[in-house]
Amino acid sequence: MSAPALLDPEVLRRMREILVAAISTRSASLREAAAEARGLARGLCPRLPTAALDEAVTALLIELDGYPPPAPPDLDGQGLRPADPAEVADSLAFAMRFDERGRARRTGVEYASKIAAEQLVKRLPASGFVLMRRAPTAPHGTL
Repeated sequence: MSAPALLDPEVLRRMREILVAAISTRSASLREAAAEARGLARGLCPRLPTAALDEAVTALLIELDGYPPPAPPDLDGQGLRPADPAEVADSLAFAMRFDERGRARRTGVEYASKIAAEQLVKRLPASGFVLMRRAPTAPHGTL
């Protein structure tokens, strides 16, 4: 038995109204509109499992042509992309030359760190490692 069949038709009608009003009138995102409709259904039908309510909201969004197509997998929601080998080499060389506070390490490896980083970057893919990098984000305090 599907989730929309478990819900009272009046509850489904009211959920549909909330979705339409939130999206068209207030320009709410699909996620916000779905949360509002889910909250209404949870309040009117508290005994229904959450999965059934989620399925009903999804069915209504599909019916309203508002359900987004599946997005390509985003590893842990981090917005990862393949890292450029030069970026990795620069980061490794920096890590060998400076400590976590950005102060120079006085070990005499300033020149050797660049060579070692380049060799590491060449060896990582050969060992089966895949290097990824997060997409750039806005600096703190800017919205």
